[in-house]
Amino acid sequence: MSNLPDNAFRLMAGNHPVVSGENALGRLEHWLIGEARGADLFILGDENTLDQCLPELLAHVPALRDAETMQVRSGETSKDLEVCRALWSHLAEQAASRHAVLVNLGGGVVTDVGGFIAACYKRGIRFVNVPTTVMGMVDAAIGGKTAIDLNGVKNLVGVFADPVATYIHPAFLRSLGKREVLNGVAEMVKHGLVRDAGHWNDVRRAPLHDLDALAPLILRSAAIKAEVVTADPREMGERKLLNFGHTIGHGLEGFALESQQRSLLHGEAVAIGMVCATWLSWRMGLLDRDRMNAVEEHLMGLFPVFSFQEADHHRIIELMRNDKKNSGDGFRFTLLTGIGEARVDVPINAAQVAEALEHYRLLKPDAHLRHHPQT
Repeated sequence: MSNLPDNAFRLMAGNHPVVSGENALGRLEHWLIGEARGADLFILGDENTLDQCLPELLAHVPALRDAETMQVRSGETSKDLEVCRALWSHLAEQAASRHAVLVNLGGGVVTDVGGFIAACYKRGIRFVNVPTTVMGMVDAAIGGKTAIDLNGVKNLVGVFADPVATYIHPAFLRSLGKREVLNGVAEMVKHGLVRDAGHWNDVRRAPLHDLDALAPLILRSAAIKAEVVTADPREMGERKLLNFGHTIGHGLEGFALESQQRSLLHGEAVAIGMVCATWLSWRMGLLDRDRMNAVEEHLMGLFPVFSFQEADHHRIIELMRNDKKNSGDGFRFTLLTGIGEARVDVPINAAQVAEALEHYRLLKPDAHLRHHPQT
């Protein structure tokens, strides 16, 4: 991580920088009045970020005060082709040129949708990501993946498209509730489990109610994501480490959207996926039982149980079959070989997935529930 003027820091994630620190937004202002001078400016957010975060963004980035704002509804349902169509139509109505700049102000849904529409409009306009959630800062806004959902399948349609930069301003996290903080912490846990045992231990011990204590761990997670992306920008090898928990997690997200009970946030679904994948790691002889129990105990203590029936396994597995990471008739999982170490492309069949789902379904978290301070 290299120093920039004015207390900002920069690291590279593949082809784009991630800028953080006290004056990260000051560096965005510097870019807008320099390299982007004269461009049509647009800001994309949801009802929460435009209300709670836009005033702070404009206070730090005066160059955006005359930008046109566009809004999507918060939540996964906005990752939809009709939403994209409406946004493209708005850009066209505003005569946005190929030199326009789109600022994505929000969490993973906003940066996914914003990056996708920017990559496609007039064959690509510049965009920057300004994440406002833990999930955005440690994962979604970094790495150049953009996508929307189709037919209930997570991220089925998308492109790799790098933002000009991602600007991390941790003060935005003050607007988050407990559930949104934990949503991003799930990805931080994942980073530690697949890449950095020390980070796993630090996140495990962190007081999640204290955003000042969490901030340096967020930046470490962002750095881990950036390191992996730089080593493997197009997910041909090492970047598959970051899929830990996601194959089952994406299936559960799609299933939850279809069901009558509460929906699952991405991190909540990935946490269940990590419980299942950790059990599979043990079942396949890659991980010892003590480490499996430690991971399981931590995740079950962080997140409420999501209920489903044994009869639902078929539908969850059916949704998983459309996952981009699969090949042939089976599944390709990232599994743990230790804490901070993992193996990619482990073949897993549907029967083994069903066993893992049943393992999670029958867990009794109260037996070993680990309580964390309220955030």
